[in-house]
Amino acid sequence: MSFRKCPVVFGLAMLGFCSVVGETSAQAVPDTDIFLVDLSLKGKSLKVGQPRNITQRPGYDNQPSFTPKGKSVLFTAQHPGRQTDIFEFQLSSRKTSQLTNTPEAEYSALVTPDGKHFTVIRGKEQHLWQFPLQPTAGAGKSLLEMKQLIGYHVWSTPEEFFVAAFPQQPPMALYSVNALSKAAIKVEETVGRSLHKIPGQRAISYLVPVSDSVAHIQKWNLKTGEKTTVIQALPGSQDFAWSPSGHVLMARGSKLYIYKPGTDPRWKEIADFGAQGIRNITRLAVSPKGNVLAFVAEK
Repeated sequence: MSFRKCPVVFGLAMLGFCSVVGETSAQAVPDTDIFLVDLSLKGKSLKVGQPRNITQRPGYDNQPSFTPKGKSVLFTAQHPGRQTDIFEFQLSSRKTSQLTNTPEAEYSALVTPDGKHFTVIRGKEQHLWQFPLQPTAGAGKSLLEMKQLIGYHVWSTPEEFFVAAFPQQPPMALYSVNALSKAAIKVEETVGRSLHKIPGQRAISYLVPVSDSVAHIQKWNLKTGEKTTVIQALPGSQDFAWSPSGHVLMARGSKLYIYKPGTDPRWKEIADFGAQGIRNITRLAVSPKGNVLAFVAEK
């Protein structure tokens, strides 16, 4: 199995690797791990605990996402000599199990709104597939095939999801997809890889370019159709996440920042994990209860 680095998107170098199959040797896959950090809301501020490594081994561990009740984390991993598969880490038992074991590569696992399945980007064609959360519940099935390569996706409702896709090379465009008819409508010409449903709102968010060096986090109210800017992204960073308390989290290097729309004037640094040997934090995800943050970092 081989990979290619993600090309530059609107002037921001893509950090890590995206779900694009290509020509660079597998040795180029970065050595990354997934860390969990406890979060607690104290007044209007988020307090951050100490990071703990849940994938402490050589190789590629990336793209964490929480299950609906926050009891486990799904993630992408590549074991030596194999393609990427999807794994699950149980927070209480600290046990890891393998959810997919196929000849094709799977990336970017997200639990579907019914809570019984998860969707992934699969194979060199980069189609969207669905698998049962319980491996004994049956085989996977194709959910969406496009002429474009699907890079990333997010569910908004059981009837609608969004994909970021591109013909052969980024930039990626954002498409709204009807889950039943599979009809896809382009809604943004250029977006980044971080797509999120905003907790407690009928809205999604994503990065959009403003210039070669500036990008904004944009909110799209799916009820009214209104699109508004949340805040300018941190320079050189493209991954962010929302907490149920309404905070946006983003990282730069070894540092973690938060921003509360309507409250904070700008990004505020809340942690620096450099002393723990953590660098280049990417791929953030917050648990449904807002008490745990997952992120990817190089060691």
